[in-house]
Amino acid sequence: YFKNKQNFFFAAKGGFNAESHNHNDAGSFSLWVNEQPVIIDAGVGTYTRQTFGPERYSIWTMRSKYHNLPSINGSEQSFGRSYKVTNVKVDGKKRSLSMNLAQAYPSTAQVQNWTRTYNLTDKELTISDKFNLLKALQPNEINFLLWGKVEVNDDRILITLKNEHLELSFDKNQFTANVETVSLTDSRLSNVWGKEVYRLTLTAKVLIENGEYKFKIRKL
Repeated sequence: YFKNKQNFFFAAKGGFNAESHNHNDAGSFSLWVNEQPVIIDAGVGTYTRQTFGPERYSIWTMRSKYHNLPSINGSEQSFGRSYKVTNVKVDGKKRSLSMNLAQAYPSTAQVQNWTRTYNLTDKELTISDKFNLLKALQPNEINFLLWGKVEVNDDRILITLKNEHLELSFDKNQFTANVETVSLTDSRLSNVWGKEVYRLTLTAKVLIENGEYKFKIRKL
């Protein structure tokens, strides 16, 4: 995890997708500002038969597209020990973390390399995705699970918390933004987050095999 002078608290995970209570979320992250959650992991709902059976990864809280991760060529991450991040590098002085997400995805993703870099400066969190695909078959999607009041505004997503106003910026020439309201009907989740959280999906406008995406989160 990293912290900065504006009371940003950033945490991310590496690992593989066969951990105890696995969520298919290798490489995902969370961001808190002044002890308020902004970009989140929803956690897990009430345990049922489905939670521990073959339908586990049909539950939305277990799927990578409801974590802060890309969907590559239309594919989410898969379950299993072989589905993992690689080449993890940490620079504590620069508050930088990078890892290759490619191996966490199935062959349908057609991905050779997807290096995600998180960098927390004194002013903002920057997320960079550099990728190489064997084929570009479907638009890539970048997902963020958000808490607070969320508003799409041109090339920015405005996030309002109790005492903070933030923006998540992106290149509007690269992406179309869509916000899905995720209603929380399970009390184990609603007791934490309230009635709803929001999934932001940035969908690539152009199919390309090699490229880079950048996103920034900062206070207003």
